Amino acid sequence: MSGPMSTPVSFPVVPVGSLDIDLVGDFSCPWTFLGTRRLARALDHLQGVTVRELRWHPFRLQRPESGTPPEWRKHLAARLPKGVSVELAESSLAEAGEGLGIRFDFSKLAGMPDTTAAHRLVKLAVVEGLHGRVLDAIFRAYFEQGRDIGDVEVLVAVGAECGLSDELLASFRDPKAGYAEVVDDERRLQLLGVTSIPNLLFNRQVLVPGPADEQIYVKALDQALFPGVEAGTKH
Repeated sequence: MSGPMSTPVSFPVVPVGSLDIDLVGDFSCPWTFLGTRRLARALDHLQGVTVRELRWHPFRLQRPESGTPPEWRKHLAARLPKGVSVELAESSLAEAGEGLGIRFDFSKLAGMPDTTAAHRLVKLAVVEGLHGRVLDAIFRAYFEQGRDIGDVEVLVAVGAECGLSDELLASFRDPKAGYAEVVDDERRLQLLGVTSIPNLLFNRQVLVPGPADEQIYVKALDQALFPGVEAGTKH
């Protein structure tokens, strides 16, 4: 050998192969609904990677102790940046939804629902592995169909449509079932400083706070799956 090797040796970067996804949101938040669909699109870009666990974390925008729930448009107006009208926001949301297969119908929305029961149903659905399907169905029930997702019997119907067992739905009718899990989960988020939604965390290390487009989710997934690669490096 005439001298030291000067050509660097490249080793393939191997992804972790599976994903843990933590999603923080509420069923009365249209940006969370968009986020779930954009996440699904971003995951379509991946090959040979499985979602090991999807954890849904409730962050209720309207709680029972909050008093009389505001009308939908007043609630939306309070969440918008200064200078952005409700009309413009609804139009923008509807346009974004069309590209993701969402048919927002804001004309069907009245008061803000208490989503506690909806979150309980998702917590219980984890046992049967159907929580992802139930998540999407509850969003569709509210934003597309204008159904009262604060009503337990409406949610029972949604759960049945998703294939949840009669036994699970019977237990769901007990208001205590899953309630402690919802409240404890939300309390932990508040202690961690969470103040807004949606939030997505991949593999407990890559956080995407607030509304984001599909490409941002794709980049975040790359960082979570290829933690040894600097941002922007191709692999």
